[in-house]
Amino acid sequence: RDRLATLKEKSAFSVTSIGLFGSTGAGKSTLLNTLLGKEFFLPVSGTQTCTSCQVRVSVCRSKHYEANIFLLSEKEWKEELKHLLAFLEEHDDDEEGESNKDVELAISKLRTVYGEGAERRSYEELLRATPKVNIPATRHITLRKPKAEELSEELDPYIRNQGNDEEDQMDVGSSNMRERTQKMQLWPLIKHVEVILPMSDLIPEGVVFVDIPGTGDSNKDRDKMWKESILECSSIWIIADVERVLGAKTQEIMLREAIRACQAGKCSDITFVVTKTDNLSVEEYLSKHDAILEQNKNLKNSKDKSIRLRLQKNLHSSAEVLQKPNLVYTVSAREYWKSETTKTLNKEETEISMLQDHVRKLRLNMMKNQLRNYMHEIHVVFCLLDVYRYMHVEGPFPLDSLDEYVKLKIQGLGTAAGHIFDQINLHLSNGVESARKLYKKNMEKLFNQGQKSRGFHRTLKALCMRKGELVSRVFERLDLNDALAQPVYEHIDEPFEIIFRKQQPMKESLQLAMDNFSTEMKDKFKSFGESIKLENSRLNFLLQETDNIMKGLEGKILRNKKSIYESYVLEIKSSLSPHYDEAAGIRGRQASQKIIKKLYEAVEEKVANNMFERAKNRMKSQFQEL
Repeated sequence: RDRLATLKEKSAFSVTSIGLFGSTGAGKSTLLNTLLGKEFFLPVSGTQTCTSCQVRVSVCRSKHYEANIFLLSEKEWKEELKHLLAFLEEHDDDEEGESNKDVELAISKLRTVYGEGAERRSYEELLRATPKVNIPATRHITLRKPKAEELSEELDPYIRNQGNDEEDQMDVGSSNMRERTQKMQLWPLIKHVEVILPMSDLIPEGVVFVDIPGTGDSNKDRDKMWKESILECSSIWIIADVERVLGAKTQEIMLREAIRACQAGKCSDITFVVTKTDNLSVEEYLSKHDAILEQNKNLKNSKDKSIRLRLQKNLHSSAEVLQKPNLVYTVSAREYWKSETTKTLNKEETEISMLQDHVRKLRLNMMKNQLRNYMHEIHVVFCLLDVYRYMHVEGPFPLDSLDEYVKLKIQGLGTAAGHIFDQINLHLSNGVESARKLYKKNMEKLFNQGQKSRGFHRTLKALCMRKGELVSRVFERLDLNDALAQPVYEHIDEPFEIIFRKQQPMKESLQLAMDNFSTEMKDKFKSFGESIKLENSRLNFLLQETDNIMKGLEGKILRNKKSIYESYVLEIKSSLSPHYDEAAGIRGRQASQKIIKKLYEAVEEKVANNMFERAKNRMKSQFQEL
């Protein structure tokens, strides 16, 4: 009865999350609109970023278009407020340079919520102040409309980036504009938005597109969601426009995070999407059509080759993502929407339909696997019913010899897992040796980014307040903990991927040991059943229940894999945490040099006290627990 109740409550299919990973102006929203068949649904801009928060878009069996806007909790906003004020504490109004981008963002957030001059007020004053924006008590807003255009218009002010000039051009005297302005003023508080569309023929039910900022978010809680979203994605698309497709630093960060999602998360697919491929100067070509197709072909070849080489450094050559025939798509949403009389490319050549097919295949493969598992569980329930049907006529079940065999085999599986996990020890030790040699160089590389910035002391202070990791508009993603741990991950990434591989498991894979264990168990049950003339119903139950238990174990391993992988860098972060706090308190003249000196001394002290070795032992202990 409990099994049946569980099955009733359980959905046969979990969602297929596709992360759209791109930097400012890459065209994620335009691409997503086109895939959904809605040309102007999410806000788009040809010159700058438009989406100001993480947006999740899915379809379901509904007649309405719906959006749910989630705000930072009161506690989360108080923490953000404290960070913003501390960041501005030593701001010099006469400072010039691009570092002001971070300062301007902090001031903009404070003024938007509390009004002009908020940046000059204390934390306690702002806590007592009444925000000038209406914040719903539930920290949640729901919009529901019968038409896509209506929801789009309602949703736009919540998710449009507030750095655009159009807000300044509004006629704020009208009531509609005042209402729109009020909605737009919520942007610093918005954590994420979920949009639900009715079913269509273009995208299957159960697919969730997640619009993920390229390097994360300056807000701690939104950045935490950024990290978690990446690891939850089944597929990650790295999106770059054709003019910035080669050599961008942000793309390297995104590809590294995508590879990490394959190693520590649920991701089994990485796709690179080049957008705006019709942006081409063609004076030297006789045909724009031929020029675009030639450009796309060359881009595919060069980008596919460079991505495969990058993947092979961290993943084994037999990894599922490396078996894909197409890693790169070259798309043009603008050409897709043009009329037949004005378009240069036909719809097939825009590759939008190819991406839609890719989405459908991803979803279908996941559904097949999940349905197979679900049917196994249903079969177990029916086998169980048959067992109860025969129990009243059968004698006691002779368990002793079977029980002893099961215990020995479980012990053997534990031993086999231990041997499999042991293979990473040498890689960990080599990684620690590299980390010890390279930590000063890696720190220097990170700190050198701010050499020409007069406001770098604020960035460093914010970095320390966030325990070594920060997202900046100027410096993109800074992560000192990750920089220190990176040499270790370079050594363990490939063996780690092999250990936890499910598809095409190798002799070094845990999955193969589990498969062998399961096969041996079921063979024993069959021979045992024959020896005591066991009814088929009881035998089938044992076989199906074995599969059910092993599937549950696979789920636990998948969840543990993430914590094991992250344990190394988290131990470094924990070790340095008190030193980050001390460095964050440094003020006055030459604050940058003093903070950097403090961090060098702290890391040197921790390295001398075996910080890298302790992190290694923490990872090994987590393997042992598993």
